[in-house]
Amino acid sequence: MNKKFLIPLILTTVLATAMTAAAEVAGDPEIIFPEIAALAVGYLYAPKRSWQVNSTRLFILISGCAVIGLLISMYMPGPLYLKVLVSFLIAQLIYLYSGTTLAPLNSAIVLPVLIGTRSVSYLISAAVMTLSVIVCRALLEKTGIREKEKFIVQPRPDREAFLRMLLRICVTAVLAVPAIFAGLRFIIAPPLLVAFTELVDHWRPGTAKKPHRVILLLTACAAVGDLSRYLITVRLHLPMAAATAAAILIVLLILKATGLFMPPAGAMAILAMLIPEEAMARYVPAVAVGSTVFMLTAVAWNVTHHTGTENCA
Repeated sequence: MNKKFLIPLILTTVLATAMTAAAEVAGDPEIIFPEIAALAVGYLYAPKRSWQVNSTRLFILISGCAVIGLLISMYMPGPLYLKVLVSFLIAQLIYLYSGTTLAPLNSAIVLPVLIGTRSVSYLISAAVMTLSVIVCRALLEKTGIREKEKFIVQPRPDREAFLRMLLRICVTAVLAVPAIFAGLRFIIAPPLLVAFTELVDHWRPGTAKKPHRVILLLTACAAVGDLSRYLITVRLHLPMAAATAAAILIVLLILKATGLFMPPAGAMAILAMLIPEEAMARYVPAVAVGSTVFMLTAVAWNVTHHTGTENCA
């Protein structure tokens, strides 16, 4: 089997599994940082790097955004609905002015707010796991498995960029109503916010003809994570690390088979390991609804505005 496929697959699987195992050993589920799967898919597994970013900015942005998200979760007063919208607004502004296309930083801020994280373990895990991905990328480049790609600093946002940001915030504000007040939080699951950001900003024209592929991919990867946890951990009482290994391996094979190397899809599977057990039955339907609304909004925006050129990560 081609080592350019096999070795990144092994590294991505090992990173996600080791993180979950550490959370189980420590008895601290907040060590689970689902976006590590997205970072590994986009920075290690995908044939081409999914974002315009370098390793220094990747580490600073993810670690710094994790700090911001935890501080909002712990210290910002007011209802959860307001805290989620404020966290997403801050994330979007950082994204616009970061000089990168690193959409996963949105999840690093919003996730701890949405699930009520109050542990410094989240920060440590985000920093350590991001650094692990960076080290693995350096090794892949050194061995010739991945090519070193030049980082091009992105231009400062223009009027169109702010309009796209406003669109994302408005749609999220609407979806956050059932998410927060009807107990369906994962309609706005942070990886979906990442996917929405990427789909609106970096559009492939062909995606408009087959939007169902993206919806099915995100929903299927959420189902893989949910089902793996249910069968392996809930029913067979095996460690959640085993469920994580099975889920991420299946997701990586799905991405390879479809040719859609969409980083948020990996995070959807790992997020299933973090949600409360009583929420597992609602997870996949919520993701299906959220991904459908976000995807159709992205289609409508891009078809109307004729944007979109490069890679939809």
